[in-house]
Amino acid sequence: MFITKKGIFVMQLTFLNKKNWKKVAIIVFTIALFLLVSILAVYQAQIFQGKIWSFLGTSDDRFHNMRIEGLYHSLLRHQYFPFINMSFMNGFGYIVNIFYSDFLLYPAAFLRLMGYSSAQAIVGLNILLTFLTMGVSFLCFYKIKKEYWSSLVFSFVYTLSTYRMYDVLYRHDLGEVGAFIFLPIALLGIYEIFYGEHKNWLYLTFGMTGIIYSHAITPILMAILIVAVALCQIGELKKTPTRLLSLCWATICSLLLTAAYFLPMLEQVKHTKFILTQSNSNLVAAAADFSDMAHSSLNNAYNQSNPGILMFFAAIIVFISLSKIENKAVRDFSLIGAVMLLCSTKLFPWELLNKTPIKMIQFPWRFYMIASLLLAVFVAADPLGIFKKRTMKTLLIVLVMLLAISSEYRLVNDSPLQRNTYEAYSKSEPYSIGAGQEYLPIGTNLSKLQRSKHKPQVTKGKAKITNFKQYGTRLSFNFKNAKHAKVDLPIIGYYGFQSTQSKGKVSKLRVDKTNNNLAQVTVHGKGKVVVDYFETTTQKVARRTSFLSLLVIIAVLFINKLNLIDFSKIEGLKSNKEK
Repeated sequence: MFITKKGIFVMQLTFLNKKNWKKVAIIVFTIALFLLVSILAVYQAQIFQGKIWSFLGTSDDRFHNMRIEGLYHSLLRHQYFPFINMSFMNGFGYIVNIFYSDFLLYPAAFLRLMGYSSAQAIVGLNILLTFLTMGVSFLCFYKIKKEYWSSLVFSFVYTLSTYRMYDVLYRHDLGEVGAFIFLPIALLGIYEIFYGEHKNWLYLTFGMTGIIYSHAITPILMAILIVAVALCQIGELKKTPTRLLSLCWATICSLLLTAAYFLPMLEQVKHTKFILTQSNSNLVAAAADFSDMAHSSLNNAYNQSNPGILMFFAAIIVFISLSKIENKAVRDFSLIGAVMLLCSTKLFPWELLNKTPIKMIQFPWRFYMIASLLLAVFVAADPLGIFKKRTMKTLLIVLVMLLAISSEYRLVNDSPLQRNTYEAYSKSEPYSIGAGQEYLPIGTNLSKLQRSKHKPQVTKGKAKITNFKQYGTRLSFNFKNAKHAKVDLPIIGYYGFQSTQSKGKVSKLRVDKTNNNLAQVTVHGKGKVVVDYFETTTQKVARRTSFLSLLVIIAVLFINKLNLIDFSKIEGLKSNKEK
Protein backbone atom coordinates (compact mmCIF):
# COMPACT_ATOMS: atom_id res chain seq x y z
CA MET A 1 0.00 0.00 0.00
CA PHE A 2 1.45 3.35 -1.08
CA ILE A 3 0.59 6.80 0.29
CA THR A 4 1.15 9.75 -2.05
CA LYS A 5 2.65 13.07 -1.00
CA LYS A 6 -0.81 14.58 -1.50
CA GLY A 7 -2.24 12.04 0.93
CA ILE A 8 0.41 12.81 3.53
CA PHE A 9 -0.31 16.53 3.19
CA VAL A 10 -4.04 15.96 3.64
CA MET A 11 -3.38 13.82 6.75
CA GLN A 12 -1.11 16.51 8.24
CA LEU A 13 -3.65 19.22 7.47
CA THR A 14 -6.42 17.18 9.12
CA PHE A 15 -4.23 16.65 12.20
CA LEU A 16 -3.41 20.35 12.39
CA ASN A 17 -7.05 21.30 11.97
CA LYS A 18 -8.06 18.98 14.81
CA LYS A 19 -5.30 20.42 16.99
CA ASN A 20 -6.30 23.99 16.19
CA TRP A 21 -9.97 23.26 16.78
CA LYS A 22 -9.10 21.88 20.20
CA LYS A 23 -7.24 25.09 21.04
CA VAL A 24 -10.13 27.21 19.79
CA ALA A 25 -12.59 25.14 21.83
CA ILE A 26 -10.50 25.61 24.99
CA ILE A 27 -10.25 29.36 24.40
CA VAL A 28 -13.99 29.72 23.79
CA PHE A 29 -14.76 27.59 26.86
CA THR A 30 -12.42 29.67 29.04
CA ILE A 31 -13.88 32.97 27.86
CA ALA A 32 -17.43 31.70 28.39
CA LEU A 33 -16.48 30.41 31.85
CA PHE A 34 -14.94 33.74 32.85
CA LEU A 35 -18.00 35.63 31.60
CA LEU A 36 -20.35 33.31 33.52
CA VAL A 37 -18.33 33.62 36.72
CA SER A 38 -18.16 37.43 36.32
CA ILE A 39 -21.94 37.59 36.20
CA LEU A 40 -22.45 35.11 39.06
CA ALA A 41 -19.95 37.02 41.22
CA VAL A 42 -22.26 40.06 41.38
CA TYR A 43 -25.64 38.46 40.63
CA GLN A 44 -27.04 38.20 44.15
CA ALA A 45 -25.94 41.69 45.24
CA GLN A 46 -26.38 43.69 42.06
CA ILE A 47 -28.64 41.90 39.54
CA PHE A 48 -31.21 39.76 41.36
CA GLN A 49 -34.69 41.36 41.31
CA GLY A 50 -33.26 44.50 39.74
CA LYS A 51 -31.73 45.71 43.01
CA ILE A 52 -28.26 46.75 44.16
CA TRP A 53 -26.95 46.21 47.68
CA SER A 54 -25.36 49.50 48.68
CA PHE A 55 -25.15 52.21 51.32
CA LEU A 56 -26.56 55.34 49.73
CA GLY A 57 -25.93 58.87 50.93
CA THR A 58 -22.43 60.35 51.15
CA SER A 59 -20.61 57.06 50.59
CA ASP A 60 -17.76 56.05 48.29
CA ASP A 61 -20.39 54.32 46.20
CA ARG A 62 -22.16 57.63 45.53
CA PHE A 63 -18.81 59.33 44.95
CA HIS A 64 -17.80 56.93 42.18
CA ASN A 65 -21.29 57.04 40.72
CA MET A 66 -21.01 60.82 40.44
CA ARG A 67 -17.62 60.44 38.77
CA ILE A 68 -19.29 58.34 36.08
CA GLU A 69 -22.16 60.82 35.75
CA GLY A 70 -19.70 63.69 35.39
CA LEU A 71 -17.76 61.89 32.66
CA TYR A 72 -21.04 61.00 30.93
CA HIS A 73 -22.19 64.62 30.86
CA SER A 74 -18.75 65.76 29.69
CA LEU A 75 -18.96 63.35 26.76
CA LEU A 76 -22.39 64.77 25.92
CA ARG A 77 -20.69 68.18 25.72
CA HIS A 78 -17.96 66.67 23.50
CA GLN A 79 -15.37 67.11 26.24
CA TYR A 80 -13.64 63.76 25.97
CA PHE A 81 -10.88 64.26 28.56
CA PRO A 82 -12.32 66.61 31.20
CA PHE A 83 -10.15 67.99 33.96
CA ILE A 84 -13.01 69.08 36.24
CA ASN A 85 -16.15 67.12 37.03
CA MET A 86 -18.92 69.71 36.83
CA SER A 87 -21.68 67.32 37.88
CA PHE A 88 -20.42 67.44 41.45
CA MET A 89 -22.01 70.00 43.77
CA ASN A 90 -24.62 70.98 41.16
CA GLY A 91 -22.19 72.81 38.93
CA PHE A 92 -19.71 74.24 41.43
CA GLY A 93 -17.27 71.63 40.10
CA TYR A 94 -14.85 69.21 41.69
CA ILE A 95 -11.34 68.70 40.36
CA VAL A 96 -11.39 65.01 41.17
CA ASN A 97 -10.35 64.10 37.58
CA ILE A 98 -6.87 65.50 38.17
CA PHE A 99 -6.29 63.34 41.23
CA TYR A 100 -8.41 60.32 40.30
CA SER A 101 -8.11 59.27 36.66
CA ASP A 102 -11.28 58.50 34.66
CA PHE A 103 -9.37 55.81 32.73
CA LEU A 104 -11.58 52.84 33.71
CA LEU A 105 -14.85 54.77 33.88
CA TYR A 106 -15.28 55.20 30.14
CA PRO A 107 -17.07 51.84 29.61
CA ALA A 108 -19.71 52.86 32.18
CA ALA A 109 -20.00 56.33 30.63
CA PHE A 110 -20.49 54.74 27.20
CA LEU A 111 -23.28 52.58 28.65
CA ARG A 112 -24.92 55.78 29.90
CA LEU A 113 -24.62 57.24 26.39
CA MET A 114 -26.37 54.13 25.07
CA GLY A 115 -29.35 54.85 27.31
CA TYR A 116 -28.69 52.60 30.28
CA SER A 117 -29.33 53.88 33.81
CA SER A 118 -26.58 54.65 36.30
CA ALA A 119 -27.33 51.40 38.13
CA GLN A 120 -27.11 49.32 34.97
CA ALA A 121 -23.88 51.08 33.99
CA ILE A 122 -22.29 50.28 37.37
CA VAL A 123 -23.32 46.63 37.19
CA GLY A 124 -22.03 46.38 33.62
CA LEU A 125 -18.73 47.94 34.66
CA ASN A 126 -18.31 45.53 37.60
CA ILE A 127 -18.96 42.55 35.32
CA LEU A 128 -16.43 43.87 32.80
CA LEU A 129 -13.76 44.58 35.44
CA THR A 130 -14.22 41.11 36.94
CA PHE A 131 -14.00 39.51 33.50
CA LEU A 132 -10.83 41.44 32.66
CA THR A 133 -9.28 40.57 36.03
CA MET A 134 -9.92 36.87 35.43
CA GLY A 135 -8.51 37.00 31.90
CA VAL A 136 -5.44 39.07 32.69
CA SER A 137 -4.54 37.05 35.80
CA PHE A 138 -4.93 33.80 33.84
CA LEU A 139 -2.66 34.98 31.01
CA CYS A 140 -0.01 36.37 33.36
CA PHE A 141 0.26 33.15 35.34
CA TYR A 142 0.22 31.06 32.14
CA LYS A 143 3.10 33.16 30.79
CA ILE A 144 5.35 31.68 33.50
CA LYS A 145 3.80 28.34 34.45
CA LYS A 146 2.50 27.18 31.01
CA GLU A 147 -0.16 25.06 32.75
CA TYR A 148 -3.82 25.62 31.94
CA TRP A 149 -5.33 24.30 35.18
CA SER A 150 -2.81 26.04 37.45
CA SER A 151 -3.50 29.30 35.62
CA LEU A 152 -7.22 28.72 36.04
CA VAL A 153 -6.74 28.19 39.77
CA PHE A 154 -4.78 31.44 40.05
CA SER A 155 -7.46 33.32 38.12
CA PHE A 156 -10.27 32.08 40.40
CA VAL A 157 -8.39 32.40 43.70
CA TYR A 158 -7.16 35.90 42.88
CA THR A 159 -10.26 37.38 41.22
CA LEU A 160 -12.69 35.97 43.79
CA SER A 161 -10.41 36.74 46.73
CA THR A 162 -12.37 38.04 49.71
CA TYR A 163 -10.75 41.46 49.84
CA ARG A 164 -11.41 42.11 46.14
CA MET A 165 -15.05 41.06 46.49
CA TYR A 166 -15.29 43.30 49.56
CA ASP A 167 -14.18 46.16 47.31
CA VAL A 168 -16.66 45.22 44.59
CA LEU A 169 -19.77 44.48 46.64
CA TYR A 170 -19.39 46.39 49.91
CA ARG A 171 -17.14 49.41 49.37
CA HIS A 172 -17.89 49.82 45.65
CA ASP A 173 -14.36 51.20 45.30
CA LEU A 174 -13.98 51.28 41.52
CA GLY A 175 -10.41 52.58 41.81
CA GLU A 176 -9.08 49.60 43.74
CA VAL A 177 -11.23 47.18 41.75
CA GLY A 178 -9.66 48.54 38.58
CA ALA A 179 -6.15 48.29 40.01
CA PHE A 180 -6.70 44.56 40.57
CA ILE A 181 -6.63 44.11 36.79
CA PHE A 182 -3.08 45.39 36.50
CA LEU A 183 -1.51 43.94 39.65
CA PRO A 184 -0.74 40.56 37.96
CA ILE A 185 0.90 42.35 35.02
CA ALA A 186 3.11 44.34 37.39
CA LEU A 187 3.93 41.18 39.36
CA LEU A 188 4.87 39.42 36.13
CA GLY A 189 7.24 42.30 35.43
CA ILE A 190 8.72 42.05 38.92
CA TYR A 191 9.24 38.32 38.42
CA GLU A 192 10.95 38.81 35.07
CA ILE A 193 13.24 41.57 36.36
CA PHE A 194 14.34 39.85 39.56
CA TYR A 195 14.05 36.13 38.73
CA GLY A 196 13.48 35.60 35.02
CA GLU A 197 14.43 37.31 31.78
CA HIS A 198 15.06 40.86 32.95
CA LYS A 199 14.78 42.23 29.41
CA ASN A 200 11.01 41.75 29.74
CA TRP A 201 10.76 44.78 32.03
CA LEU A 202 7.94 46.31 29.95
CA TYR A 203 5.48 44.12 31.85
CA LEU A 204 6.26 46.14 34.95
CA THR A 205 5.98 49.38 32.97
CA PHE A 206 2.53 48.62 31.62
CA GLY A 207 1.35 47.11 34.90
CA MET A 208 2.37 50.12 36.97
CA THR A 209 0.99 52.51 34.38
CA GLY A 210 -2.41 50.80 34.53
CA ILE A 211 -2.33 50.79 38.34
CA ILE A 212 -1.48 54.50 38.53
CA TYR A 213 -4.31 55.44 36.16
CA SER A 214 -6.70 53.27 38.19
CA HIS A 215 -5.90 54.08 41.81
CA ALA A 216 -3.44 56.63 43.17
CA ILE A 217 -2.64 54.78 46.42
CA THR A 218 -1.91 51.28 45.09
CA PRO A 219 1.42 52.30 43.44
CA ILE A 220 2.75 53.01 46.95
CA LEU A 221 1.96 49.43 47.95
CA MET A 222 3.63 48.14 44.78
CA ALA A 223 6.73 50.22 45.51
CA ILE A 224 6.94 48.58 48.93
CA LEU A 225 6.59 45.17 47.27
CA ILE A 226 9.41 45.94 44.82
CA VAL A 227 11.70 46.98 47.68
CA ALA A 228 10.86 43.77 49.58
CA VAL A 229 11.57 41.59 46.53
CA ALA A 230 14.83 43.46 45.88
CA LEU A 231 15.96 42.75 49.44
CA CYS A 232 15.16 39.06 48.96
CA GLN A 233 17.20 39.05 45.75
CA ILE A 234 20.11 41.19 46.93
CA GLY A 235 22.58 38.41 46.16
CA GLU A 236 21.30 37.97 42.60
CA LEU A 237 21.37 41.74 42.04
CA LYS A 238 25.05 41.82 42.98
CA LYS A 239 25.76 39.05 40.47
CA THR A 240 23.60 40.56 37.74
CA PRO A 241 23.44 44.35 38.20
CA THR A 242 21.76 44.68 34.79
CA ARG A 243 18.56 43.61 36.55
CA LEU A 244 18.64 46.94 38.38
CA LEU A 245 19.13 48.66 35.04
CA SER A 246 15.97 46.94 33.77
CA LEU A 247 14.15 48.17 36.87
CA CYS A 248 15.34 51.69 36.12
CA TRP A 249 14.12 51.46 32.53
CA ALA A 250 10.73 50.23 33.74
CA THR A 251 10.54 53.12 36.20
CA ILE A 252 11.52 55.75 33.63
CA CYS A 253 9.02 54.49 31.05
CA SER A 254 6.27 54.30 33.67
CA LEU A 255 6.94 57.91 34.66
CA LEU A 256 6.80 59.00 31.02
CA LEU A 257 3.55 57.16 30.39
CA THR A 258 1.98 58.59 33.54
CA ALA A 259 3.26 62.15 33.14
CA ALA A 260 -0.28 63.02 31.99
CA TYR A 261 -1.43 62.10 35.49
CA PHE A 262 1.39 63.23 37.78
CA LEU A 263 2.35 66.61 36.31
CA PRO A 264 -1.16 68.16 36.25
CA MET A 265 -1.73 66.89 39.78
CA LEU A 266 1.53 68.41 41.05
CA GLU A 267 0.69 71.65 39.25
CA GLN A 268 -2.64 71.93 41.07
CA VAL A 269 -1.04 71.15 44.43
CA LYS A 270 1.52 73.87 43.78
CA HIS A 271 -1.13 76.54 43.13
CA THR A 272 -3.81 75.45 45.60
CA LYS A 273 -3.74 74.11 49.13
CA PHE A 274 -6.10 71.14 49.20
CA ILE A 275 -7.63 69.35 52.15
CA LEU A 276 -5.77 66.34 50.74
CA THR A 277 -2.44 67.85 51.82
CA GLN A 278 -3.71 68.33 55.38
CA SER A 279 -4.66 64.69 55.88
CA ASN A 280 -4.52 63.56 59.50
CA SER A 281 -4.92 59.86 58.83
CA ASN A 282 -3.94 57.69 61.78
CA LEU A 283 -2.50 54.34 60.73
CA VAL A 284 -2.49 53.05 64.30
CA ALA A 285 -6.20 53.70 64.77
CA ALA A 286 -7.03 52.32 61.31
CA ALA A 287 -5.16 49.04 61.84
CA ALA A 288 -7.30 46.09 62.91
CA ASP A 289 -6.61 43.79 65.83
CA PHE A 290 -5.23 40.44 64.73
CA SER A 291 -8.09 38.66 66.47
CA ASP A 292 -10.68 40.73 64.56
CA MET A 293 -8.91 40.04 61.28
CA ALA A 294 -8.76 36.31 62.03
CA HIS A 295 -12.42 36.20 63.02
CA SER A 296 -13.55 38.02 59.88
CA SER A 297 -11.33 35.85 57.71
CA LEU A 298 -12.64 32.60 59.16
CA ASN A 299 -16.17 33.83 58.48
CA ASN A 300 -15.11 34.98 55.00
CA ALA A 301 -17.18 38.09 55.65
CA TYR A 302 -17.80 40.65 52.92
CA ASN A 303 -18.99 43.37 55.30
CA GLN A 304 -15.53 44.29 56.60
CA SER A 305 -11.98 44.27 55.31
CA ASN A 306 -10.21 40.93 55.65
CA PRO A 307 -8.11 38.60 53.45
CA GLY A 308 -10.60 35.73 53.63
CA ILE A 309 -10.43 32.18 54.90
CA LEU A 310 -8.42 30.82 51.98
CA MET A 311 -5.69 33.46 52.18
CA PHE A 312 -5.62 33.23 55.97
CA PHE A 313 -4.89 29.49 55.92
CA ALA A 314 -2.51 29.93 53.00
CA ALA A 315 -0.45 32.36 55.10
CA ILE A 316 -0.35 29.87 57.99
CA ILE A 317 0.83 27.09 55.66
CA VAL A 318 3.51 29.41 54.24
CA PHE A 319 4.98 30.09 57.68
CA ILE A 320 4.89 26.40 58.61
CA SER A 321 6.36 24.98 55.42
CA LEU A 322 8.52 27.83 54.08
CA SER A 323 11.68 25.68 54.01
CA LYS A 324 9.92 23.10 51.81
CA ILE A 325 9.22 25.59 49.02
CA GLU A 326 12.02 24.98 46.51
CA ASN A 327 11.23 27.62 43.89
CA LYS A 328 12.96 30.84 44.99
CA ALA A 329 10.42 33.20 43.43
CA VAL A 330 7.43 31.34 44.87
CA ARG A 331 9.11 31.20 48.27
CA ASP A 332 9.85 34.93 48.30
CA PHE A 333 6.41 35.92 47.02
CA SER A 334 4.68 33.63 49.52
CA LEU A 335 6.69 34.92 52.48
CA ILE A 336 6.17 38.57 51.54
CA GLY A 337 2.44 37.94 51.09
CA ALA A 338 2.11 36.23 54.46
CA VAL A 339 4.11 38.97 56.20
CA MET A 340 2.01 41.69 54.56
CA LEU A 341 -1.11 39.97 55.81
CA LEU A 342 0.21 40.20 59.37
CA CYS A 343 1.47 43.75 58.88
CA SER A 344 -2.02 44.90 58.01
CA THR A 345 -2.94 44.44 61.69
CA LYS A 346 -1.77 46.04 64.91
CA LEU A 347 0.92 43.39 65.23
CA PHE A 348 3.01 45.78 63.17
CA PRO A 349 4.20 48.95 65.01
CA TRP A 350 2.39 51.46 62.78
CA GLU A 351 3.17 54.29 65.17
CA LEU A 352 6.69 54.28 63.69
CA LEU A 353 5.32 55.18 60.25
CA ASN A 354 2.42 57.38 61.27
CA LYS A 355 4.31 60.59 60.40
CA THR A 356 6.01 59.34 57.25
CA PRO A 357 4.80 59.43 53.61
CA ILE A 358 3.56 55.86 54.15
CA LYS A 359 0.55 57.34 55.92
CA MET A 360 -0.83 58.18 52.47
CA ILE A 361 -2.13 54.60 52.24
CA GLN A 362 -4.68 55.71 54.91
CA PHE A 363 -5.58 52.17 56.00
CA PRO A 364 -3.11 49.36 56.76
CA TRP A 365 -5.67 46.82 55.53
CA ARG A 366 -4.96 47.98 51.97
CA PHE A 367 -2.04 45.54 52.15
CA TYR A 368 -4.64 42.79 51.71
CA MET A 369 -4.49 43.69 48.01
CA ILE A 370 -0.86 42.66 47.69
CA ALA A 371 -1.22 39.77 50.16
CA SER A 372 -4.12 38.37 48.11
CA LEU A 373 -2.04 38.59 44.92
CA LEU A 374 1.04 36.91 46.36
CA LEU A 375 -0.78 34.22 48.31
CA ALA A 376 -2.83 33.42 45.22
CA VAL A 377 0.51 32.71 43.51
CA PHE A 378 1.38 30.35 46.37
CA VAL A 379 -1.93 28.49 46.08
CA ALA A 380 -1.80 28.20 42.28
CA ALA A 381 1.90 27.30 42.07
CA ASP A 382 1.22 24.56 44.65
CA PRO A 383 4.85 24.09 45.73
CA LEU A 384 3.81 21.47 48.29
CA GLY A 385 1.92 19.36 45.76
CA ILE A 386 -1.39 19.56 47.63
CA PHE A 387 -3.39 20.13 44.44
CA LYS A 388 -1.20 18.12 42.12
CA LYS A 389 -4.06 16.19 40.53
CA ARG A 390 -6.47 17.90 38.15
CA THR A 391 -9.38 16.66 40.27
CA MET A 392 -8.02 18.54 43.28
CA LYS A 393 -7.59 21.71 41.23
CA THR A 394 -11.17 21.42 40.02
CA LEU A 395 -12.45 20.94 43.57
CA LEU A 396 -10.47 23.98 44.69
CA ILE A 397 -11.99 26.11 41.92
CA VAL A 398 -15.49 24.93 42.87
CA LEU A 399 -14.76 25.63 46.56
CA VAL A 400 -13.59 29.18 45.78
CA MET A 401 -16.74 29.83 43.74
CA LEU A 402 -19.01 28.44 46.46
CA LEU A 403 -17.27 30.54 49.13
CA ALA A 404 -17.82 33.67 47.04
CA ILE A 405 -21.50 32.95 46.41
CA SER A 406 -22.11 32.02 50.05
CA SER A 407 -20.43 35.16 51.39
CA GLU A 408 -22.33 37.36 48.94
CA TYR A 409 -25.62 35.74 49.98
CA ARG A 410 -24.90 36.39 53.67
CA LEU A 411 -23.94 40.01 52.93
CA VAL A 412 -27.25 40.68 51.19
CA ASN A 413 -29.46 38.79 53.62
CA ASP A 414 -27.86 40.15 56.79
CA SER A 415 -28.72 43.73 55.69
CA PRO A 416 -31.78 43.51 53.42
CA LEU A 417 -32.63 47.19 53.91
CA GLN A 418 -29.54 48.12 51.90
CA ARG A 419 -31.03 46.59 48.76
CA ASN A 420 -32.00 49.47 46.49
CA THR A 421 -34.00 49.39 43.29
CA TYR A 422 -32.18 50.45 40.15
CA GLU A 423 -34.39 53.55 40.06
CA ALA A 424 -33.48 54.59 43.60
CA TYR A 425 -29.82 53.83 43.06
CA SER A 426 -29.69 55.89 39.86
CA LYS A 427 -30.69 59.10 41.67
CA SER A 428 -27.64 61.35 41.79
CA GLU A 429 -26.08 62.68 44.98
CA PRO A 430 -24.08 65.68 43.68
CA TYR A 431 -22.62 66.53 47.08
CA SER A 432 -21.24 63.02 47.70
CA ILE A 433 -17.65 64.04 47.11
CA GLY A 434 -16.07 61.45 49.40
CA ALA A 435 -15.86 61.34 53.16
CA GLY A 436 -12.51 63.14 53.26
CA GLN A 437 -13.47 65.91 50.80
CA GLU A 438 -9.81 65.68 49.79
CA TYR A 439 -9.98 67.67 46.56
CA LEU A 440 -11.60 70.80 47.96
CA PRO A 441 -9.36 73.81 48.62
CA ILE A 442 -8.72 74.42 52.31
CA GLY A 443 -11.35 76.77 53.72
CA THR A 444 -14.22 75.49 51.58
CA ASN A 445 -17.39 74.73 53.53
CA LEU A 446 -19.41 72.08 51.74
CA SER A 447 -22.57 72.76 53.77
CA LYS A 448 -22.52 76.47 52.90
CA LEU A 449 -22.03 75.67 49.23
CA GLN A 450 -24.99 73.32 49.35
CA ARG A 451 -27.19 76.08 50.83
CA SER A 452 -25.99 78.87 48.52
CA LYS A 453 -27.78 79.93 45.32
CA HIS A 454 -26.17 78.90 42.08
CA LYS A 455 -25.78 82.30 40.48
CA PRO A 456 -23.22 85.17 40.38
CA GLN A 457 -23.21 87.34 43.49
CA VAL A 458 -21.93 90.90 43.83
CA THR A 459 -19.87 90.92 47.03
CA LYS A 460 -18.55 94.49 46.79
CA GLY A 461 -19.65 97.54 44.81
CA LYS A 462 -22.65 97.70 42.50
CA ALA A 463 -23.53 96.03 39.20
CA LYS A 464 -26.61 94.78 37.39
CA ILE A 465 -26.18 91.17 36.26
CA THR A 466 -28.37 89.55 33.63
CA ASN A 467 -28.53 86.54 31.32
CA PHE A 468 -26.44 84.16 33.43
CA LYS A 469 -25.66 80.86 31.68
CA GLN A 470 -23.56 77.82 32.50
CA TYR A 471 -22.59 75.02 30.15
CA GLY A 472 -20.18 72.68 31.87
CA THR A 473 -17.07 74.65 32.80
CA ARG A 474 -18.17 77.67 30.74
CA LEU A 475 -20.04 80.47 32.53
CA SER A 476 -21.21 83.80 31.15
CA PHE A 477 -23.35 86.77 32.13
CA ASN A 478 -23.91 90.37 31.06
CA PHE A 479 -23.28 93.32 33.36
CA LYS A 480 -23.92 97.05 33.27
CA ASN A 481 -23.78 100.07 35.57
CA ALA A 482 -20.88 98.39 37.34
CA LYS A 483 -18.53 100.41 39.51
CA HIS A 484 -15.48 98.28 40.25
CA ALA A 485 -17.81 95.58 41.48
CA LYS A 486 -16.45 92.27 42.71
CA VAL A 487 -18.54 89.35 41.53
CA ASP A 488 -18.25 85.80 42.87
CA LEU A 489 -19.12 83.12 40.35
CA PRO A 490 -20.82 79.79 41.27
CA ILE A 491 -17.70 77.69 40.59
CA ILE A 492 -14.69 76.87 42.73
CA GLY A 493 -11.73 78.85 41.41
CA TYR A 494 -9.40 76.01 40.52
CA TYR A 495 -6.19 76.86 38.70
CA GLY A 496 -6.97 76.84 34.98
CA PHE A 497 -10.17 78.89 35.03
CA GLN A 498 -9.71 82.12 33.07
CA SER A 499 -11.77 85.15 32.09
CA THR A 500 -9.79 86.00 28.94
CA GLN A 501 -12.78 85.73 26.58
CA SER A 502 -14.74 88.42 28.43
CA LYS A 503 -15.75 91.74 26.86
CA GLY A 504 -15.47 95.10 28.58
CA LYS A 505 -13.53 95.92 31.69
CA VAL A 506 -13.17 92.52 33.35
CA SER A 507 -10.24 91.65 35.59
CA LYS A 508 -8.28 88.42 35.66
CA LEU A 509 -9.94 85.68 37.59
CA ARG A 510 -8.92 85.30 41.19
CA VAL A 511 -10.01 83.14 44.12
CA ASP A 512 -12.19 84.58 46.88
CA LYS A 513 -10.75 82.77 49.88
CA THR A 514 -13.25 84.47 52.17
CA ASN A 515 -16.18 82.91 50.33
CA ASN A 516 -15.57 79.17 49.87
CA ASN A 517 -12.75 79.71 47.35
CA LEU A 518 -15.20 80.71 44.63
CA ALA A 519 -13.93 82.25 41.40
CA GLN A 520 -14.11 86.04 41.44
CA VAL A 521 -13.80 88.82 38.85
CA THR A 522 -13.92 92.60 39.15
CA VAL A 523 -16.07 94.40 36.56
CA HIS A 524 -16.60 98.05 35.64
CA GLY A 525 -19.01 99.72 33.28
CA LYS A 526 -20.78 97.52 30.77
CA GLY A 527 -19.77 94.23 29.17
CA LYS A 528 -19.93 90.45 29.29
CA VAL A 529 -18.07 88.06 31.56
CA VAL A 530 -17.06 84.74 30.05
CA VAL A 531 -15.19 82.27 32.27
CA ASP A 532 -14.02 78.84 31.17
CA TYR A 533 -11.43 76.23 32.06
CA PHE A 534 -8.45 76.17 29.70
CA GLU A 535 -5.86 73.43 29.47
CA THR A 536 -2.66 74.70 31.06
CA THR A 537 0.76 74.49 29.44
CA THR A 538 1.79 71.80 31.92
CA GLN A 539 -1.29 69.75 31.08
CA LYS A 540 -0.64 70.06 27.34
CA VAL A 541 3.01 69.05 27.65
CA ALA A 542 2.20 66.19 30.03
CA ARG A 543 -0.46 64.66 27.80
CA ARG A 544 1.67 64.90 24.70
CA THR A 545 4.65 63.43 26.54
CA SER A 546 2.68 60.39 27.67
CA PHE A 547 1.05 59.90 24.28
CA LEU A 548 4.32 60.17 22.36
CA SER A 549 6.04 57.85 24.85
CA LEU A 550 3.34 55.26 24.24
CA LEU A 551 3.75 55.59 20.47
CA VAL A 552 7.54 55.20 20.75
CA ILE A 553 7.24 52.09 22.93
CA ILE A 554 4.71 50.54 20.54
CA ALA A 555 6.92 51.39 17.56
CA VAL A 556 9.99 49.83 19.18
CA LEU A 557 8.01 46.69 20.04
CA PHE A 558 6.70 46.49 16.47
CA ILE A 559 10.16 46.99 14.95
CA ASN A 560 11.68 44.44 17.32
CA LYS A 561 8.91 41.95 16.54
CA LEU A 562 9.56 42.18 12.80
CA ASN A 563 13.34 42.20 13.31
CA LEU A 564 13.60 45.36 11.21
CA ILE A 565 16.50 46.66 13.31
CA ASP A 566 19.05 44.73 15.36
CA PHE A 567 19.22 46.93 18.46
CA SER A 568 22.04 44.82 19.88
CA LYS A 569 24.37 46.16 17.18
CA ILE A 570 23.62 49.82 17.82
CA GLU A 571 26.49 51.59 19.54
CA GLY A 572 25.62 52.27 23.17
CA LEU A 573 23.06 49.46 23.31
CA LYS A 574 25.48 46.55 23.02
CA SER A 575 25.49 44.01 25.80
CA ASN A 576 28.45 43.74 28.15
CA LYS A 577 29.48 40.45 26.58
CA GLU A 578 29.69 42.00 23.12
CA LYS A 579 31.79 44.82 24.47
